[in-house]
Amino acid sequence: MIADLFVPLQSESTERKQDELEMKVFVLSLLALLGVVSCGRKGGDSATIASDDSVQEEVAVETLTAEQMAEDEFDELVSETPMPESAEGLFDDFFFNFAFNKRLQLERIVFPLLVNSGTKVDSIQKEDWEMEHFFIHQEVYTLIFDSEEQMEQVKSTSVSEVTVEKIFLDQAFVRQYLFRRDNGRWMLNEIRNQTLPRNANASFIEFYRHFVSDSVFQHESLSEEMEFVGPDPDDDFSQMEGVITPDFWDAFAPELPAHIIYNMVYGRQDPNADKKIFVIRGVSNGQEVEVTFVRHNGHWKLKKLVE
Repeated sequence: MIADLFVPLQSESTERKQDELEMKVFVLSLLALLGVVSCGRKGGDSATIASDDSVQEEVAVETLTAEQMAEDEFDELVSETPMPESAEGLFDDFFFNFAFNKRLQLERIVFPLLVNSGTKVDSIQKEDWEMEHFFIHQEVYTLIFDSEEQMEQVKSTSVSEVTVEKIFLDQAFVRQYLFRRDNGRWMLNEIRNQTLPRNANASFIEFYRHFVSDSVFQHESLSEEMEFVGPDPDDDFSQMEGVITPDFWDAFAPELPAHIIYNMVYGRQDPNADKKIFVIRGVSNGQEVEVTFVRHNGHWKLKKLVE
C-alpha cells in the first residue's frame, strides 16, 4: 500500500479544493458535447537555433487527416460562440478562450504582429496568422513560480501583463507570447524568440531538462527527505502529509513532460530565485501536482511533492 511507504507526520481532513476553472468549463463542455477531448496533430513544432540573437524556425509539414478535419470543424463551431464577458477578468479564463476560439484569437492580436528574435524583427500579417492552440490538445500544461505568493497572482484581476512561454526543451529555445490588457481587453502584442540562456528561468529549466531525461541524475537531485502531501487512499475527503526518501521516489513520482513545457509569467520572475514551484495542471479537469525545487550551493534539489 502506497500509504505505508513514507513516514507519516499527520493526517487531517480537508475539503477538496474547489474547481477554479469555471470559465474553462465553458469551452471544455463543447469538447465533451462533440466527444472530442483531444484531437491532436500529426507532426509538431521544431526549432533550430541560428545564434544567440537570431532564431530560425523549421515548421513540420502537416498532412490533412481525418483528425485534422475534425479539428478544423470544431474550430469553426467554437468560433461561433462568443466569449463570456466575465472571462475578461482573469487572464487564465481569457487565455483558454483565446486558445480555443479562432475568431476571438484573430480579434485579439495586434496586427501586424511583431516577432522579435533579438537583432532581427519580423512581423506577421493577419492573413498569414495560423491558429495557435498552445497546450489545449494536451492532457496537461505547466507553470513555474518563484514562491507561493507569486502563485496567487493567477487569481488577481489587477494583472495587466502576462507572458506565455512555450519552452522547447530539446532545442533549448523559448517562444514568448506577450499579452497586455488594453481598455479592459486582453491583446497579444508581440512574440519574442530567445535562446534558453536568455530566459529568466534558464538555470532551473536547464536543470529540469536534465532531471527528466536522466534517471540517475534525477535520483541524485532528490533531497534526503522530501515533504509529501497527497490524497488519503482510505478517505476521499482527507489528505495525508509525511516524508518520503529517495528509495521510494519511483512509487510517488508524477509523470513529468519531457519535450515541450509551458509557463505563464505574471509580471516578472527572478533569475536569482533559489526556489521554483513546478506546477502540472490538467487541461480538462481540476487535477494539479506541485513539485518544489530548492537551489543550494548552485545545485537544484527536489524538496516537496504535493499531489
